[in-house]
Amino acid sequence: MERLMEEVKQIADLLGQSSHTVVFTGAGILVDRGLPDFHSLSDRLPTMVAPDDFSIRRLEADPQAFYEAGVPYFDILERIEPNEVHNVLADLEKRGQVKAIVTQNIDGLHRKAGSKNVLEIHGTLRTASCVNCDLQLEIEDVLAVAGEKPLVPLCPDCGEPLKPDVVLSGEPPPPDYHKAFEEVKRADLVIIIGSNLKTSPADQLPVDNKNLVIINDTPTNYDRQAKIVTNENPIKVMMMLSEELDRRGSK
Repeated sequence: MERLMEEVKQIADLLGQSSHTVVFTGAGILVDRGLPDFHSLSDRLPTMVAPDDFSIRRLEADPQAFYEAGVPYFDILERIEPNEVHNVLADLEKRGQVKAIVTQNIDGLHRKAGSKNVLEIHGTLRTASCVNCDLQLEIEDVLAVAGEKPLVPLCPDCGEPLKPDVVLSGEPPPPDYHKAFEEVKRADLVIIIGSNLKTSPADQLPVDNKNLVIINDTPTNYDRQAKIVTNENPIKVMMMLSEELDRRGSK
């Protein structure tokens, strides 16, 4: 505990010295919130961008099968709430200590927690857009449009299928991905939370930054490059960091 407390103090020091901190988050910030099947589904949620079941080709060829496979992911979105990591990061942004959050996650929880400058490099499941006219709907409206049958949600304007706003296999990165590179280039501190940095091309984002902090419960490819590496539960670390910053602010 003493070692962890010292690492938290060092992270607080770096935050205090930084003028442009960017936080990069991955699936490791998701935790069990007491839902019976949450853990297994939440582990898969951020990887919806990769499996063949969720390719753009499958959506175009068989939208019914695509949406049948995706139902568990839409269902989980209605049940999960931001956790302490999301909430602390939203608070740090309000304080001006975090300028941007770059995330691999597609759950939309950073925005739900109140963070404003969020770059979702794999897109988000919180919205869907028409494949024909680009009309965008919130996920609640998408589910209402889909109803029970037919399962495929159709655009209320033109009748074409709606596509979740995630980057499916076979699609190029979204604009947020390129914006993320620009933010990381500007950053004088990058804090990586809950990501092993093994997924390409996101693994290239922090490659040139000289001030890296890694908070992840398993080793990453960037550990040797980082100034501070904390192999602890991200929730525990972020709560301790929040308390440390509160202590310093009250002095």
